[in-house]
Amino acid sequence: MVDIQQHADTLQCRFVLRPNRSLSWRGSLLFYFSLLIISSGIAIGLTLLGFWPVLPFAGLEMLALGIGLYVVACRCYECEVISINGDSIRIERGRDYPREQWTLGRMWARVVLERCPRAWYPSRLLIRSHGRSVEVGRFLDEEERQRLADELTRSLRPALVGNL
Repeated sequence: MVDIQQHADTLQCRFVLRPNRSLSWRGSLLFYFSLLIISSGIAIGLTLLGFWPVLPFAGLEMLALGIGLYVVACRCYECEVISINGDSIRIERGRDYPREQWTLGRMWARVVLERCPRAWYPSRLLIRSHGRSVEVGRFLDEEERQRLADELTRSLRPALVGNL
């Protein structure tokens, strides 16, 4: 998901990138605990019938599912913020706070959408300036990545036209 905030009177704009979340944290917990109750009920019932090996495997299965849901939920809360100000581009990436930050010069920045030679791999959206590259929008689908590349290119253009 791409949220664009532009100021018409200045050359500032801000792009907030977030992955699509189909399930909230609370929804994930509700899903996990409902499966945990059902699986535990079946495993305990089979254990009472004498099939005791079912119980530890059901426990391991629920542990693996819980770890997987936690990892996916954490990745869904990642966020990237691209701020374009007068002469700089600031890129921040993190969950609760910016864990990684880059500052690039706006005047020499280029937006590059690299297509992979293999059709099944996603493209990469890079912002390049002075020999440095920062990949943005890794979690976006191809259509959103293309739209973001167009918007970023359009947002960088006024700085070039205004300084000529």
